[in-house]
Amino acid sequence: MSATITTTVEVLFDGSTATDISDRVQNVTITYGRQRILDEFGAGTATVTIENRDNFITPGHIDSTYGNTQLIGREVYISAAVTGGSDAHATYLFRGIVQDVDYNPSVDHQNATTVLKLVDGFEKLARAKFENENFAEHLTSARVSAVLDLASINYPSGSNPLDRSIQTGSQTCLADTAVTSGALDYLQKITRTENGRFVVNHAGTPSATNKGGVLTFTAQNSGTGTSGLTISDANTLASGNVQAESLNLEYGSELLFNAYSFTPHTGALQSGSDATSITKYGRRTVSRETLSDATSTNNAGIYFLNLHTEPMLRISSVTIRIDEATTADAEKLLHLHVTSGIDLNITPAGSSAAIDAEYMVEGVSLNITPRDMATNASTIIATYSTSAADATGYWVLDDPVLGVLPTILAP
Repeated sequence: MSATITTTVEVLFDGSTATDISDRVQNVTITYGRQRILDEFGAGTATVTIENRDNFITPGHIDSTYGNTQLIGREVYISAAVTGGSDAHATYLFRGIVQDVDYNPSVDHQNATTVLKLVDGFEKLARAKFENENFAEHLTSARVSAVLDLASINYPSGSNPLDRSIQTGSQTCLADTAVTSGALDYLQKITRTENGRFVVNHAGTPSATNKGGVLTFTAQNSGTGTSGLTISDANTLASGNVQAESLNLEYGSELLFNAYSFTPHTGALQSGSDATSITKYGRRTVSRETLSDATSTNNAGIYFLNLHTEPMLRISSVTIRIDEATTADAEKLLHLHVTSGIDLNITPAGSSAAIDAEYMVEGVSLNITPRDMATNASTIIATYSTSAADATGYWVLDDPVLGVLPTILAP
């Protein structure tokens, strides 16, 4: 039996009071994360299309109900709840601010709409800058917090709703003095030093304090958040499995690198290569700057090559109709966010051998439309970009880089 999902859109028109406009919403789109594991995470975005035949939200218009309010910069919450589910709180699929407002009056005004264009907190970091700051030597996670706590940044500053989740890093950033930089550029350099992830995450485990928009830093080799979901292309599935609308596979050079050129914070350029891979595919070099010393930087390069010297067939994305899943599985699907773990299974046409592996969610895209205007029941089509969840090097006894757990044991 298909799940009934109620979607709620709330706008803080006065800056503090959440006004529910769900009965006017015609469509919601949400996108955040990244397409591939080596891409940088950018700002998440969302659009909310609102029915506006009665001048409800005509931007900048003097007698519009809400159009004559500030609008730009106001916060918006987008959440969903499954009827009959076990969650005590709604799942917040997006939390952002209004960046732009488009108005389509239509010729006869019968199809007039207003579109709110939203961005999440990464946008503020992209615009923020700090000057002449000094940082002590500390772990990458402590450096991230130090940057976010700067008076010129101060984001995010609250604790309710939850808006930060900074995992303890494994790499050390050297002391840095008189630093002037864009906030997001510097934070992404810290993340590359760690070989971790830095993203504004939405959804996740529903709670009274999680309204989405959680600034998240995860460490190298951090585990996935187990979702308990298996998604398959099979027509007949056992209980607890979800049927995919489509699964896309990728085999190519997008993640193929066989040489590195990494610049440490102090010391000489560190470089290395894999001769066997270069012979087969030609030299493909990745270049990075880190905030660590030469030894740690070189180890990072060795570790990188161990992951990316051979191409592999992988499932790059999966598309699902969330509202066609069972109530229990629909709730689990709504909880998925960047770093969630899912099991994907597909049998290529004409083959009897299935591709079945654990994957990590790297990007989330949702398209939400009303299925029943009276109850706000929604059709939700979700596409998740994925990477292999076991993207760690094989464990090698006594190796200074690959002898450090957690790693995946070689077959």
